[in-house]
Formats: sequence, structure tokens, C-alpha cells
Amino acid sequence: MSRASATAWWHLARRWRPGAYARDGLRIFAWLALRAAAQAATVVLLARWLGASGYGEFISALAVASFFSPLAGLGLAAVVLVRGARAPQQLPALQAQAARLWAISSVAFSLVATAALVWSLPSPQPLWALAALAVAEVAAAAWVELVARSKQARYQAHAFGAIQAGLPLARLAALACSLPWLPASPAAWMLIYAAVSLLYAAALSGSFCASMRRTAMTDSADEPTGALVKEGSPFLVGALSFRLQAEFNKPVLAHVGYAQAGALGIAQRVVDLATLPLSALQEALWPRVFASERPGSRLWQTGAMLVALALLSGAALALAAPVLPWLLGPDFTAASQALGWLALLPAVQLMRNLGNAWLMARGKSHYLTAVYVTSALAGVLLALLLVPRWGLSGAVWAMYGSEVAALVIQMILSKRNPEKKDERSE
Repeated sequence: MSRASATAWWHLARRWRPGAYARDGLRIFAWLALRAAAQAATVVLLARWLGASGYGEFISALAVASFFSPLAGLGLAAVVLVRGARAPQQLPALQAQAARLWAISSVAFSLVATAALVWSLPSPQPLWALAALAVAEVAAAAWVELVARSKQARYQAHAFGAIQAGLPLARLAALACSLPWLPASPAAWMLIYAAVSLLYAAALSGSFCASMRRTAMTDSADEPTGALVKEGSPFLVGALSFRLQAEFNKPVLAHVGYAQAGALGIAQRVVDLATLPLSALQEALWPRVFASERPGSRLWQTGAMLVALALLSGAALALAAPVLPWLLGPDFTAASQALGWLALLPAVQLMRNLGNAWLMARGKSHYLTAVYVTSALAGVLLALLLVPRWGLSGAVWAMYGSEVAALVIQMILSKRNPEKKDERSE
């Protein structure tokens, strides 16, 4: 490169300013990094405090309870995001109606989650601890997601990120304050975890109450409840599918040994932390894809960069795997093995997310139900077949199998009705 060319590139780099997508991605990444730091600190403290078996007991119970959190949300958080990004004037009415439906469904599914916890775990904790965990993970988690997505629909990246980061920070603070006097018991931590989650969800109610008051002063009419729930059903099935893919293997592993469930939970948490840049960029991308007149171009251009980043993240995971036993103790050697096996999972999951976004942007959200059901069934069946025989490695391969099943069904459905092009597609 000549000196003149180098000088020109230098001046171009100095004049470059990030666009709105890059700025929002950086803002969300900053908040997610803070969230990740809080989650990482919580995992380290809990793992050292409870040990592999105790940590496995907690995350196995948390996994079962988390199956019912999407059911309490009814998929309406995603409806708020997609519709709110396209038509901001509809957002206040959508928020108010979604909040009313959440209040009804969260009560019912909290009770169901409690019963599932008692029935599914090999040696369940006391009923009061399981009930508290169920209410927190079902009702509070669904509410926090609904509030956060309403902010994201308004392109309020800072508010969206702050809401997502606030809950893990509150839990970390509660754990740090409780360690000096709290007995090393999964049940005791479940109670603290639940109390903090519910208090945080209550603190977020103000913005929704304000939205309801604004709605009452407008002429916005509520959409029929059945139609709204039907629109949210693909997203509900998708969220439930994701939970089954990621969490169903933990209660199955718990019957093999709580320590193995704890090892898988640690490995998955490290994967989540390592893919923070991917998560931030995806969260900033989705509203722009849904609002774009050329969603295909947006997905192809940005998706290639995201896939490369996912592969780099996987390489970093494989290199970092041997550090886990040193950080958490020799009880977590199995977590190091699991992390190495999961190194390619971020890239596979990203491809699935991009495929889902493409179907949604083309107005084919109804196809997502088939994608989600296929991947969830594949994950559940593979876990039931592989985990009892191969333990931790079987759980990992079940996760890959469910993602591959999702990609295959996406490719099949994307080729259907090629002559009927959606007006928002290329």
C-alpha cells in the first residue's frame, strides 16, 4: 500500500462515525456485559458455595420452572416488539392488553410449575422453596421480558439493556449480602432468589401503569384477545422450544447425577457469556429487519459478519475450557469437557435465529410454529434417548440435534409457495 493510500485510509477511519445500528448494538452490549459480569460472579459464588451437587440441584429446579415462563408471557412480548417497531402508535394499547393477559396466565402457570417441580426432580427441595422459585421464574421473568421488549420496540437501547442487566445485578447483591449468614442450602438460595426477582418486577410496574393511563385517554381499541393470543402463539412456542432445547436435559441429567446437571449448567452459562457481542448485535438488528423494506439484504449483509463472530467465539470457548476447574474447583472438571463440546453451538444457534428472522420479515411467522415444535420435539426425544446412556455428552449432542432439526425445517418451509412473494420480501 502506498503512503498516499495509507494516509487516505487513516483520514477515512478518523472521520468514521457509527451508524444507528452500531450505536444501539454498542449500548446493548455494554449493558449485557454488565449483566454478564453479574451472572458470572453469581455462578462462581454459587458453585463454590453449594458445590457441584448443590449447584446442580438449584439449576435443575430452575430449569423445570423456566419451562413455564414463556407460557405466562403467551408470546406477547415478541408481538409488542414486532408491532411496536412497525407501528409505534399501537404500542401503548398493546402494552396494556398484554399486561392484563400476563396477570391471568402467570397465576395459573405458577401453580402448574410448582407441581411439575415436585413431580419431576429425583429429590426435590421443600415445597415452600419450590413454590417461591416457581412464582419468581414464571411470573417475574415473563413480566421483566414484557417491559424490556416494549422499550426495545421504541429503539430505547439504554432502557432495554438496563432492564435486562438490573435483575442479575440485584440477585448478585442479594447473594453477596446473604453469604455470611445464609446456610449452604439450595432451598435457602431459592427463597432469596425469588424475593429479589419479585421485588425487581414490582419496581418495573411504573412504566406500564403510565402506558395504561395514556391508552385510556386515547381512542385506541383493544384487539380481540383471541386474535392477539393467536398472533403470539408462534413466539410462545418458540420460547418454549428454546427452553426445552436448553433446559430439558438438566432434569433428565439430574436423575443420572446432580453434579452432571451442574456441570452442564456451568458450561452453558460460559457459552452465554462468551456470545454477548452476538446477543447485543442481534437484539439491535431485529427491530431494523422487521421495519426494513428490504429485510433480505439486511439479513445477508449483517448475518455474514455475525456468523464469523460466532465462529471466533467458539474458538475462544475451546481455548478457555481448561480454566473452569481451576476457577470453580476440581468438582467441575466435567464442565470443562462440556464447554469444549459446545464450542460450535453459538454459530449453529445464530444460523437458526437468522432463519427465524427471515421467515418473520417475509410475513411467514405462522411457519415458526412448525420450526419450534420440530426442534423442541427433537431436543426432548434425543435427551430421553441419549442422556440416560451417555450422560453429559448425550445432553450436549441432544442440543446440537435440536438445532440441526430447526435448520432443516426452516429450509423446507422457506421454499414453500415461491410464487407468492410477501410484499415486504425482496
